[in-house]
Amino acid sequence: MEVPAAVSPAPQVAMPGLKDMSAQTWGEYWNENASLYILLLVVAACMLSIAHFEREWQRWQNRLARATGIKQQGQAYSMALVRHFVPSFTCQRYQFRGMMRNAKSIDIAFEDLALEVEGGPQVLKGVSGKFFSGRLSAIMGPSGAGKTSFMNVLCGKATYGKISGQIAINNRKADMRDLRDVVGFVPQDDIVFEDLTVREQIDFSARLRNDRRLSPKRVRHIVDDILSIMQLEHIQKSIVGGVSQRGISGGQRKRVNIGLELA
Repeated sequence: MEVPAAVSPAPQVAMPGLKDMSAQTWGEYWNENASLYILLLVVAACMLSIAHFEREWQRWQNRLARATGIKQQGQAYSMALVRHFVPSFTCQRYQFRGMMRNAKSIDIAFEDLALEVEGGPQVLKGVSGKFFSGRLSAIMGPSGAGKTSFMNVLCGKATYGKISGQIAINNRKADMRDLRDVVGFVPQDDIVFEDLTVREQIDFSARLRNDRRLSPKRVRHIVDDILSIMQLEHIQKSIVGGVSQRGISGGQRKRVNIGLELA
C-alpha cells in the first residue's frame, strides 16, 4: 500500500522593486504616487475648464442668435411700415439703422365709450371695439359721424366734454394718456414750425421724444429712416413754410406730421 507523499508549499518568488504594502506607511505611499495624483488633478481641472468654456460659448451663441433675430424683426417691421404708408415706394436696398421694432405688443379694447359736450349734444354713445397689435385699422364714416371725436376720446384728448366708458390695454384697465411715450397721434390740422426745414422738424421731434441717453448717431439714423419712409429726402433742406411764406406742398406737410409722430 502506497503512502501519498506530502505536498510541499509552492516556492516564493521574490520580485525586485516591489515592497510589502503591509509594512508601507501612508506617507511613503503618497511620496511614491504623488506625481500620479497631481496628474489626475490636472486632467480633472482641464476637463472642468473645457466644460465651463463650452457652456459660456453656448450662452454667447444664444445671445448672438437673439440679437440677430431682433435685428431681422426690426428690418421686417420697417419694410412693412414703408409698404403701409407708401405702397408704390421701393426700398429693398435701404438699410434701416435707427428705427427698431418694440418687443412688446399692445392690444387696445374699449367698451361703451361716450362723449357729452358741456351745454351741447351727446357726440358719442356706446362705442365698443378692439384694436389688435400688428394690424392696420381704419375708422370710416360720413362727415360729422364722430370719427375725430372718437379718436380724441380714445387718446384722452377730448378735454372739451365729459368722457365715460372703459379702456383696456392688453386686457388690463388703463388710461391711454399713460402711453404717450409709445403712442403717436396725428391731428387733422398740420402742426409744424413754419420757419424750420423738414429735417430740422423731424430731428427736433426725435430728440424730444426719445431717451436722452440715446447717442447722437442713433438719433441721426432715426431721422434718416423717417425721411426715407415718408419720401422726404429730396426736400429735407426745404423750409416747411405756411400761409405767409410758401414752402412745401400740403401732402408733404401731412407726411412731415406723420414723421413727427414716428420719430
